[in-house]
Amino acid sequence: MFRRAIIWLACLLAAVSTSAAEPLEIFIDADFSKSTASATSITLGVRTALDEVGHRIGGQDVILRSMDHRGNVKRSFRHMQDLQRNENALLMIGGMQSPSYLTHRDFINENRLLTLLPWSAAGPITRAAEGRENWIFRLSVDDTKSGRFLADAAVTDAGCESISLLLLDTGWGKANHGPLVAALDAQGIPPQSVNFFANSIGEAAAGTLAERLSRNPPECIIMLSNWQGGALLVNALHQHLPEVRLFSHWGIMGGAFSRLVPHEVRTAHGLSVLQTCGLRREQAGNQVLRAALSRALENETGNLADLPAPTGFVHGYDLTRVLIAAAEQAATTPGWSGTVQQKRMALKTALEHLHHPVEGILKTYSMPFAPYTAQTPDAHEALGLGDMCLARFNSAGQLVDMH
Repeated sequence: MFRRAIIWLACLLAAVSTSAAEPLEIFIDADFSKSTASATSITLGVRTALDEVGHRIGGQDVILRSMDHRGNVKRSFRHMQDLQRNENALLMIGGMQSPSYLTHRDFINENRLLTLLPWSAAGPITRAAEGRENWIFRLSVDDTKSGRFLADAAVTDAGCESISLLLLDTGWGKANHGPLVAALDAQGIPPQSVNFFANSIGEAAAGTLAERLSRNPPECIIMLSNWQGGALLVNALHQHLPEVRLFSHWGIMGGAFSRLVPHEVRTAHGLSVLQTCGLRREQAGNQVLRAALSRALENETGNLADLPAPTGFVHGYDLTRVLIAAAEQAATTPGWSGTVQQKRMALKTALEHLHHPVEGILKTYSMPFAPYTAQTPDAHEALGLGDMCLARFNSAGQLVDMH
């Protein structure tokens, strides 16, 4: 009996040892089918930062799992359910789109599913309801502030005296409606018109919308769109309002926008695109960026413009650097030796109480996150208004900094 007990204990210890040796998994929940540029750029940024530390965080191996939601909220939700059930899955990194995280924010928070967002911009995502835990962290543009930035760019910098809004008819577009209108009202120039358009808008509908706008033409338009609809709308606007100036949120960067809209069209409208300031950091000779690009592109001369969606790379890289630092800190706590749920809790706590600054591309992150309450709505936002810039396309369809 004693010998059997010893054998049983040895087998149990072996099983535990084997389990402990299994790598942790990080899901990347993104649209790898229709918005390939954004998904692959985010993944490249994450992978590059992990490669710097041998794909180990907190003393454990980690692997990435690309989870293609194909722009479908239900498919993304299934990935969240997979994360909930998987005993090795540590966290989820989101893609470009906001709707799935808006729709299932409560599910994420109620089930304590650690979620990091390097692109999705809709403001409510990181603002949990009163009394709720908040398990969503963002290093990206926050649309509670981007409306003010775009309004300032159009009115103060460009001198626009009449502005219309073109907004995608999704949770993301609707979440931006209020902040944009409020920002323009604060400038003393309420929007001349507000126009929502379908996610699946076609060429005919884009032409009809542009023709309607031309009856009372604004001087400028602020647009929030995906890349497919954005390309159709800009080409249609060029036919009906050839002199209107355009300011776009970065949703158009998810795919082949610059190939579908000729350079002369982009130039004629002075198309300016919201970005964070990675391109400006590159111009200033940022050494963190230079080293990251050299590793990612496997050459010494590569530039951010060589990437199809540079924002995804910059944010994915910086956010993963913060994650790595938080995991090293979490690994010093008892929770890191427990179940994956305990690891998530230890990592969340470390993210909210990071002890040491983390050097990234956009800036050095000193306490980028803090414990969330309804009274501290920006607690899970690593970037702010001062991190936003505008860019324009060059003749090769690459984004370049405007200044």
